[in-house]
Amino acid sequence: MMNKMPCNLDTLKRETMNFTDRLTQLGLELPAPIDPLGSYKTVSISGSQLYVSGLGPFENGKPIIGVVGGDISLERAQEAARLTMLMILSCVNQAHGLDKIDRCSRLTVYVRADSSFTQHPKVANGASDLLLALFGPDKLPARSALGVHTLPMGIPVEIDSIFELK
Repeated sequence: MMNKMPCNLDTLKRETMNFTDRLTQLGLELPAPIDPLGSYKTVSISGSQLYVSGLGPFENGKPIIGVVGGDISLERAQEAARLTMLMILSCVNQAHGLDKIDRCSRLTVYVRADSSFTQHPKVANGASDLLLALFGPDKLPARSALGVHTLPMGIPVEIDSIFELK
């Protein structure tokens, strides 16, 4: 079941709280970071930017599998996007430390969807809403949401991202 984000973002006291503490206040826990599945780095730093390779949703240590608009509902796809963002944050934390991040500046959300499915941006909101709660409305990233025919391991969502370092 998806955790509901607080409606009043001011209750997070962003000015005095680090991102690790905010995750705790939101009732969220980072999963164990995933290792690369091939010849690449999960996280790469260049200058003041941190690039995260495309990652997908894991639940109880296993990938979520399915087709959005087929055997995966919009709500479950949003949850998959949220779980993917938690995995991204876990990998960022392992590579550089979550509290050394200023914001996420860019998301690309790939949605493995049935050909009749058209609500890709709503799926992407599962990830963006978590970032909204964590970083605040002034630091929401630019974003693209794309429908694709297939994704690795049969996952319904894959997200790559760019973060700005403090």
